[in-house]
Amino acid sequence: MESKNIAIIAIVAIIIIVAGLYASGIFTGGNSAEGNLTVLAGAGTILAMDDLKASFEEKNPGTTINIQYGNSGELFSTLNTQKSADMVIPGDLTFMEKAESKGYLENDTIKPIVYHIPVIAVPKGNPKNITSLKDLGNPGLKIGLGDINGTAVGKQSIKILNKTGNLNAVKNNVVVYAPTVNQLMTYITSGQVDAVILMEEIATTGKGQDKIEVIKIPEDQNAIATIGVSLTVFTQNKNLATQFEDYITSTEGLEIWKKHGFKPVQ
Repeated sequence: MESKNIAIIAIVAIIIIVAGLYASGIFTGGNSAEGNLTVLAGAGTILAMDDLKASFEEKNPGTTINIQYGNSGELFSTLNTQKSADMVIPGDLTFMEKAESKGYLENDTIKPIVYHIPVIAVPKGNPKNITSLKDLGNPGLKIGLGDINGTAVGKQSIKILNKTGNLNAVKNNVVVYAPTVNQLMTYITSGQVDAVILMEEIATTGKGQDKIEVIKIPEDQNAIATIGVSLTVFTQNKNLATQFEDYITSTEGLEIWKKHGFKPVQ
């Protein structure tokens, strides 16, 4: 009887050990994608990221990707205060530089994904006959820009207007500094402003795209941002975070980005 009890105890112990090894990924090559992730992502990525999240979760049952959207300033403030997100996907690399300088990022995981390309958007029919950046400084216009401290599009707009030399003239026409690029789209589609500088992917694939016209900014005048991704040093599930990062930068993932108007960095 004693030997039988010992055998039972041994079997139970083996089962527990094997279960633990599977949980740790040793028997699965560390490829088990289960658990939760918290991702901080730029507001302008919402359509693409929602698609990427849904696709990844469908391929990996038991996985939940929680995404908090905001402008770059809001995202940095959240990371700096909470120190708990697993991954960041901000609208510009300035965020990455600040977060990296604070020691918040796993530096070997930083990857560029797609470009953030500013364009001018005007109401359908272009009633104010705006054709260039210079025209944005014409007296009497109502212009919308992104918040110049918090948003990628706001920061890029200032760089662009400095290049053309009419920053002050345009600032005199600004009636709103929007906290997100999505809200800029709302202002222009609702006719509250005569023109905005926003990102191409929002202008060409976002809600209300049929109500506006897009004026491209010449490359030599533009200030193109890059959307990148990085794991943070705070992640509690590095295996899952790495798999999600690999997915959103994979060929399949980039097709989803392209569907929403983004141009991959390649």
